[in-house]
Amino acid sequence: MLAFISWLPVIAIVGIIIWELASKERGIQRSIIIASIAFIVGLTALGSYFMQSRMQERTLRVTGYASKQFESDLVKWSLSLQKTAYIDELKDAYNSLSKDMNDYKARLIKAGFEEKDINIQPPTSSGIYSDYGHLTSYSVTQSLYLLSSDISKVESQALDPSFFADRGLLLQRSDLEYLYSKLPELKKQLIAEATTDAMDRAKEITGASKSKLGKLKFARAGVFQITEPYSTDVSDYGYYSTDTRSKSISVTVAAEYDL
Repeated sequence: MLAFISWLPVIAIVGIIIWELASKERGIQRSIIIASIAFIVGLTALGSYFMQSRMQERTLRVTGYASKQFESDLVKWSLSLQKTAYIDELKDAYNSLSKDMNDYKARLIKAGFEEKDINIQPPTSSGIYSDYGHLTSYSVTQSLYLLSSDISKVESQALDPSFFADRGLLLQRSDLEYLYSKLPELKKQLIAEATTDAMDRAKEITGASKSKLGKLKFARAGVFQITEPYSTDVSDYGYYSTDTRSKSISVTVAAEYDL
């Protein structure tokens, strides 16, 4: 815009000269010459403004990338036991299932787990109906959650179903979720590394093209992808797999530099 304003005095002077000449000479040839001068001056001013504006807007956009493999340091074990009870046996089913859960909790404490890390949820029940819509029995379910940093010990317990088999218990669900307690710090580290990678890429491009890299205009981090090692799973909204103990985390940073 400043480049265009700087041309305004020149355009004004030329315009005055043209007006004076046009007022003295009314010949067709003189008018054509005057119009040509005005056209050339206008194009020159417009071209100068356009070129300087384009030079001021020269930027380079690059995308940096960083990834790292890490090991989970926490595991959450979720298990649910289920019993089926006839209509008149619902209370007994609640009591029996509660006893089984507390017995298993005592077994976990004996194995070395902290009581504060074991959480037993209230039981729930749902009706079971016949094909004709009549209530025939109930399904009673109760869940237990264990959160521990001793991953190997939790895995050992989760892979040993003898307690449930000996009592004839139906293990409805048993899931291990592998977590990482220092994930916020790891994310900050990855963003810094991806930003550095973006700058390195920008320097390589400008170096090869004999250009000069200017200041960083903006940088935007993408979503994190936390997957199994060597997995190709990605999501536009981010991905966080808790299925495996070993994990891989990656992130991209889009950056724009002045040239």
